[in-house]
Amino acid sequence: MVAPGCSAPGLWVRGFGQCLGSLFTLFSKPLCSAAAAASQPLDAQRLAERLRAQKQQQKTKEPAPTNPVQRRVRELVRFTEQLQRVHPNVLAKALSRGIVHQDKELVVINKPYGLPVHGGPGVKLCISDVLPVLAKILHGPKAKPLHLCHRLDKETTGVMVLAWEKEVAHQVQELFRTRQVTKKYWYETCR
Repeated sequence: MVAPGCSAPGLWVRGFGQCLGSLFTLFSKPLCSAAAAASQPLDAQRLAERLRAQKQQQKTKEPAPTNPVQRRVRELVRFTEQLQRVHPNVLAKALSRGIVHQDKELVVINKPYGLPVHGGPGVKLCISDVLPVLAKILHGPKAKPLHLCHRLDKETTGVMVLAWEKEVAHQVQELFRTRQVTKKYWYETCR
């Protein structure tokens, strides 16, 4: 809403100004001067523009890595960002190529780095979203979806156990819970 007789954007309300959260303010006077418009609180559009500009500045400020390991890490980060933007069918096909073991009860896949197992805020695509598609790739169009037996962190790469039946998934989860499954983690550090 624009205040009467004023070209500056803002919300004009008669009476006292009220604060609604940390980003939005209702003003008791119209904003008519450029200085007043510049000092006004951020609305959603201005906030988004500012965040995009800051993100772009950060990208341009980062120096090119000289160490080959750092270059590889940067490539890996870029790859994981691309992985979040692919179609679920493409991701399911990539996961099917990384199958380590498959039998009538279990499927063991190689989970790539940077791909979350479960959805959440800011997650565009995750493994649990593509399990029905992966099942159809492996067993045809009438296949029931696979079930997760455990999870791995987004930043962890490694084998992930999936089950065809919910009961088998619960049995494997019980093995993990009672620590009857031995996990081995290898890690690399970059300097």
